[in-house]
Amino acid sequence: MLISGLLLVCGVGCSRLLPGRSFQILSSSMEPTLVVNEFVTINNVQAVERGDILAFNPPRALAEATGQHDEVFIFRAVGLPGETVEVRDGQTLINQTPLQEPYIKEPPAYDFGPVTVPDNAYFVLGDNRNAAFDSHQWGFVPSDNLIGKVRTPD
Repeated sequence: MLISGLLLVCGVGCSRLLPGRSFQILSSSMEPTLVVNEFVTINNVQAVERGDILAFNPPRALAEATGQHDEVFIFRAVGLPGETVEVRDGQTLINQTPLQEPYIKEPPAYDFGPVTVPDNAYFVLGDNRNAAFDSHQWGFVPSDNLIGKVRTPD
């Protein structure tokens, strides 16, 4: 099975991702925004807003599905705490309102939900919707798992 969560390369001996450091993209799940072999910088998390690109430690379901317990993943925050998320007919809906997503590679070819995002959690999706192994397959990212926000290259 092809797992295309977005992983970052951390140098030998690096056990934690530190904000302000640069890391290399190893997956196509955030294309076209972030491409394979591109370097990104992680900033501290302030308040999370829809559309932010988040770096996080994998929740249990993701770690168990991929076997990657110590990797760092990157996806876009789509659903915020208390919101209802649904993907239907190629469109992402937040509380039944279509989300404008000019950054996605192509519309999703799947239907999902609706689900309500729990308190202190986020629903994240890859910009390459049809290739990303993201929240529509393994669930929510607890806020405690957040490491930082990705600063996209200029």
